[in-house]
Amino acid sequence: MKQSSILYSISLLFLVIVSNSCTVECDCYSDPELNMVNEYELKKSIIQINSVNFATGFESLFSNAGGILTRSFDSTDQAHICQSVINPVRFFNDKSGYFFVESNNAWMVAHALKPELIGTYRFNIEDINGKKYVQDMVETITYKGYGFVDYYFEHPETKIATKKLAFVKEIPAASFFIGTGFYEYDNDNRFTKEDASLQIVENAVKAMAEGIAGGRDWFSDSTDFVMFCRDFINNIRFFDNQSGYFFIYDFNCVNVAHGTQKDLQGENLYNYQDSHGNYVIRELVDIAKNSGKGYYEYYWNNPVNGHEEPKTAYVYKLPDYDYLIGSGIYIE
Repeated sequence: MKQSSILYSISLLFLVIVSNSCTVECDCYSDPELNMVNEYELKKSIIQINSVNFATGFESLFSNAGGILTRSFDSTDQAHICQSVINPVRFFNDKSGYFFVESNNAWMVAHALKPELIGTYRFNIEDINGKKYVQDMVETITYKGYGFVDYYFEHPETKIATKKLAFVKEIPAASFFIGTGFYEYDNDNRFTKEDASLQIVENAVKAMAEGIAGGRDWFSDSTDFVMFCRDFINNIRFFDNQSGYFFIYDFNCVNVAHGTQKDLQGENLYNYQDSHGNYVIRELVDIAKNSGKGYYEYYWNNPVNGHEEPKTAYVYKLPDYDYLIGSGIYIE
């Protein structure tokens, strides 16, 4: 299966991320001639995309910019929603990926692993080496709006202070920022650009599935929950060519939310076939029902150029809910 278009896009993405890292000196490398990506670069891409996706979701929700929910949220509501959404999210194979949310003046708003930190002032907090890493995060958000910060923090498995690289992104409507990171990597691990792109999609979809499901705690009414789903994914685009987006279906093949094709929302696509006769939504729902997660290849409209193209999508069942969420890559 040819992957030239998406591999080129991912290659550009990695180059952009490495060149824009302002707080970390990277002694890793990838070999473009071998078309390989190392683990460090891959994990940087995953944390950056996940942070930006969730920051975009919260911004859409809190600003109601082009959104559907008409209700407004005060700062206390915003903090509680953030905690509900990020609390269940874990990604990476060892589940060491999680989110934290802090205010722009360094108060902890939400934390997936350490709720005891919520409400504490952290501007002068130091890691084991005396680095005021929260101050670095605040300065990064203040002067750039996003960026990487490295520091030492307790590893969720070992409980030992371990070097961590985080990516933080502002949520302007709430005067918050959200961050996530990774602790360890093996620089000997190499991935093809195709494998790297699929891992990015898997981690992004899993994180969003768990986050959207967490939002049910706040939007228990079924209509409000649908509106929340639509608002949260409405403005999310990722990959350097902006071809990455999310879609959500219920198990009756009704489109709940779509990042780029709003005309599909509320439509039953049980009988929809692509140009090659694939019953696309039936197959995606079957994967989510029977396996909980998985890949499917079909043809779909590429929002970048408006043409139907072959696509590999990854779908994930929302925990304890008969919805699936998916995203994917387009193939030339």
